Amino acid sequence: MELVYVAFGSNVGDRAAHIDAALDRLRATPGIEVLRQSARLETDFVGVGPEQGRFLNGVVELSTSLTPVALLCVLQVLEIAAGRVSLHLVNHPRELDLDIILFGSRVIDTRELQVPHPHFHERDFVCEPLRQLGVNVDMQAPMQTPVVIDSIAALTAKTAEWAAGDCSVGLVPTMGSLHRGHQSLMHTAREQCDRVIATVFVNPLQFGPNEDFAAYPRDLDGDLAICREAGVDVLFAPPVGQMFDDDFCSNVQVGAEAEGMEGAVRDGHFQGVATVVARLLAMSNPHRAYFGEKDAQQVAVVRRMARDLGFPVQVVPCAIVRESDGLAMSSRNVYLTEADRRASTVLHRALCSAREQFRRGTHDRDQLLQCVVQVLATEPRCAVDYIELRREGDLLALPPGDVNGGRLLVAGMFVDGVTPVRLLDNLSLNSEDANE
Repeated sequence: MELVYVAFGSNVGDRAAHIDAALDRLRATPGIEVLRQSARLETDFVGVGPEQGRFLNGVVELSTSLTPVALLCVLQVLEIAAGRVSLHLVNHPRELDLDIILFGSRVIDTRELQVPHPHFHERDFVCEPLRQLGVNVDMQAPMQTPVVIDSIAALTAKTAEWAAGDCSVGLVPTMGSLHRGHQSLMHTAREQCDRVIATVFVNPLQFGPNEDFAAYPRDLDGDLAICREAGVDVLFAPPVGQMFDDDFCSNVQVGAEAEGMEGAVRDGHFQGVATVVARLLAMSNPHRAYFGEKDAQQVAVVRRMARDLGFPVQVVPCAIVRESDGLAMSSRNVYLTEADRRASTVLHRALCSAREQFRRGTHDRDQLLQCVVQVLATEPRCAVDYIELRREGDLLALPPGDVNGGRLLVAGMFVDGVTPVRLLDNLSLNSEDANE
């Protein structure tokens, strides 16, 4: 027999009758002994949702021989018996709400059940009844999220636990120095998946000999705060030795999606990207992986790699997040001088100008590219690396002549500061989003 604490609440109909009926049924259920219940508190609704009546809340102490899953099923049946629709919307009124708060000393992390309940410390209407029943709430440490993991063994153990609990997993690979663009990926993953992993790893394989590996911004404490706000469950931040042993010698070769643009400017870059992403997919086994469209060629390379190597993952591209003046958010933006920061908006302005010409009927590939060239030429601080118009999705080259769409991509260097800053941007000719 294990000691279990179950929180109850009701704010629809005869609240006391719903609670009394549920407790009576618990007493009559084999394998369950109702030991004590707290006083009942009348509380206002807490959270974001429609206006609704006050709750009657409390906690009941049980002794049970049932498994956690079996007890959860019993509680769900009691909720339905009280009139609650099983697919109740979050934070909507309910006839009866029954939540397992503590189940002995167990820690459970499955799709249907998390114990200790991850949010009970935030709810006085749970903590106060627990204290009435003699529970030292302060000794019941809340689950701190995200959990920071720095070893592959710990990550694979956690993802195996989630898989056993039928959780869908979303992966957000990053190199850290996180900003609102990264956070938008995490929010999307949070909406679509039961559990979310963000990774922070500055991958040495994707930096060339003259590139800024050592200077790449690093701020793990700041990254942790952003992940916490976005509801990330695990932050995987391994040292280089965890990802690549001294004798590591395998690499993922990349194909046509990696040709030209970044592939031409940064020799070996996409081989390094594909290799590290393959490592992360293999060790985390996610259902979905989220990448920002600012690095559109990277998205195309990863999608091809995952398909060719048979990773059972959906690669999810997410829209670029921009500053109010249109600059695409990037970890490298912090290195821009004040003057270069003002000048950097030329990238987005040039792309938008060509898109406007496309909307007005100019569909010739070279004329659209020339439109970008002309706008960029107005800003002497920007040294252009490349300007391309590629096919959507795989970013393969478009032939000369008329196009019915495509994605414009540009890279430019700003060298006013101590550290030269190379920025990327792109947009779809067919996009209706004025902010893209």
